[in-house]
Amino acid sequence: MKKVNFLLVLLICTPLFLVAQEKKDSVPPSPWKTGASLGLDFSQLLQINPRQGAGQNRVGAGTAVAIFAKLKKKKRLSWDNRASWQFGVQRLGSGPLASGENLPFQKAIDELRLGSKLGLRTADSSKFFYAADVSFLSQLAPAYKGTKEYPGNFLSDISGQTTPLARFFSPATITTSLGIDYNPVDELSVYYSPIGGKFIVVANDSIAALGVHGNPVTKDADGKITEFENVFAQLGSLLKFNYTDKYAKEKITFVSNLALYSNYLKNPQNLDLDWTNELGYTIFKGLQLAMTLNVFYDDDVMVQITDWDAVGGVSGLGKRVSLTQQLLIKYNLTF
Repeated sequence: MKKVNFLLVLLICTPLFLVAQEKKDSVPPSPWKTGASLGLDFSQLLQINPRQGAGQNRVGAGTAVAIFAKLKKKKRLSWDNRASWQFGVQRLGSGPLASGENLPFQKAIDELRLGSKLGLRTADSSKFFYAADVSFLSQLAPAYKGTKEYPGNFLSDISGQTTPLARFFSPATITTSLGIDYNPVDELSVYYSPIGGKFIVVANDSIAALGVHGNPVTKDADGKITEFENVFAQLGSLLKFNYTDKYAKEKITFVSNLALYSNYLKNPQNLDLDWTNELGYTIFKGLQLAMTLNVFYDDDVMVQITDWDAVGGVSGLGKRVSLTQQLLIKYNLTF
């Protein structure tokens, strides 16, 4: 009787299993490729009753988060979406400030990037796409200017000025464009737009009145800012190169994204540059040692001029190429 019951269950379940397996195998693979990565860096040093000349306490932490979603169908449509955020803070020394407040954290890096590019292949077998591209660059955390005793950009106000130097959407850079995207191989994309818009937005009036982020301002005879605008709208051309490849049996990865923009309405010969690079070495599956290097220049944006001989390492504001480098331990996940 038990054998009969077992055979009966087997006869009933086997077709159901085969049908379920057939349905599972018949489900087409998703056209989306998605993934994420999380990178961390940390440094810490504690000194209790240190010897003369031994140094001071130090704590620092940083992160780099990135996510992507790519839609790439075999025929005509492609859609790349990406988001990344690099953030780092540090604190040197111990004890309170002269005002009695606790020693605050300095901002080391804060860079939020969003981007999306939609493409429609010009023909079924063509390597060219009609494309629309949108990108966004801003910061998330506020930054306050320090004092002569404690120079730097801090997460809290230690100078009593109340107005931050920067915060989310103050400033923000938004670019929108229509153009042609050329994909000769999977690893390389070359995008060109003969006409695209670029907007420098400083939504906060107090920050816009500082006149340091590229938004238009009006000054009186003494150089004092009397009027300002929150948005600087530009019209120009945009050229982008995106390259991703792996080497040494996929142990080494290299990602480089270069954007060049020329403003037709003001100094078109001076190109704005935004170049991000990442070189990674896979320690074991999913875990990487990575180094990032970002290069930035905007002909309308004033940056802090690095001067190794100046107090705090900064000597005023001006137009310069800005470099940012970060070393991270990263974990990558594709899903």
